[in-house]
Amino acid sequence: MTNHKGLTLLEAVIAMALFFVAVLALAGVAITASKGAAASKHLTTAVTLAQDKLEQVRSAGYDAGLTASVETTEAYDTIPDFPLYQRVVGMQPGRPVPGLQTATVTVSWADDRHSVTVSTILAP
Repeated sequence: MTNHKGLTLLEAVIAMALFFVAVLALAGVAITASKGAAASKHLTTAVTLAQDKLEQVRSAGYDAGLTASVETTEAYDTIPDFPLYQRVVGMQPGRPVPGLQTATVTVSWADDRHSVTVSTILAP
């Protein structure tokens, strides 16, 4: 009977290779999760900015929308505390039917590569 007291060089190399494959797989998962978290943060911020502006439009009322210009833009670096975002508000009188108007807010980020749009209908 032979007494084996350790690993052979081949066993050690195979164990190290398996360990590094596992570490690389976990690193890939961590990178993907990090990118997903960043994308989710941008999306959440954009939706919040759009909803906030839509609430301002609703608070101003139906008549303010009739006198407002058709489209207004808050360019990048002009929204306080949110320099990476741009916000565009569009008013469409007579939509979806005469007597109503549609307010649409679009928030863009990453130099317009991504955007979120929310809308509401205003009535007198």
